Amino acid sequence: MSIVLDIGNTRVKVAQFKNQQLLNVFFYKKDNIIKELKNLIFKTGIISNVGNNKLEQKLLKSFPNLVLMSSKLNLPIVIKYKSAVSLGHDRIANAVGAYNTFPNNNNLVIDVGTCINYDFINKSNEYLGGGISPGFNLRMKALSSFTENLPMVNFKSKTTPLIGKNTKESMESGVINGTINEIIQNISDYQQLHPEINVILTGGDTTFIKSIVSTKKNSIFADENLTLKGLNTVLIYNA
Repeated sequence: MSIVLDIGNTRVKVAQFKNQQLLNVFFYKKDNIIKELKNLIFKTGIISNVGNNKLEQKLLKSFPNLVLMSSKLNLPIVIKYKSAVSLGHDRIANAVGAYNTFPNNNNLVIDVGTCINYDFINKSNEYLGGGISPGFNLRMKALSSFTENLPMVNFKSKTTPLIGKNTKESMESGVINGTINEIIQNISDYQQLHPEINVILTGGDTTFIKSIVSTKKNSIFADENLTLKGLNTVLIYNA
């Protein structure tokens, strides 16, 4: 039995695996994570961290059988990114997850969360890079924070009319429709470069995005646990 820890900005996502099989996914508050892990049975585990180094060190000290995700670990893909050291753990994990799903294929992973990450892996199983843009909530917060008269509007996963009839609806239209059009255009651009490409959606708004961007010409795959599965594969490669 192994575990995967994905440390986010506010909480920790913990997944239990038996070899490659995902068994359970739990969500814990950062303050309680060490206590909660003591109740779980696992032989090995891997930590992916977006920036809380203190928590990371506490976990490694409390559980010596955990390893820290890094581009320096053994990977089933080749990292061709120019600044591999600064490459996000989640982006590496998503690339490995895509490799697991469609090895020896051109793959585009779109991770829709706080930021929207676009990550490309070619059919030679090489990670080349991609793009990063603000997610739905980040765009909403930017409109409110950097303007005088726009309110804070919380993003909800829903389609919205193109023409907003008031300020709130106009902000929703601009952010939601604009972001969706960005995603659709990016998919199209990658397909122009690589006609035979798999598009894999992951992240918190996977189902919402897939229902909108999928068309008969545009085969979209969705796996909200792609990051966790990728991390587990890295753990297996370094056993």
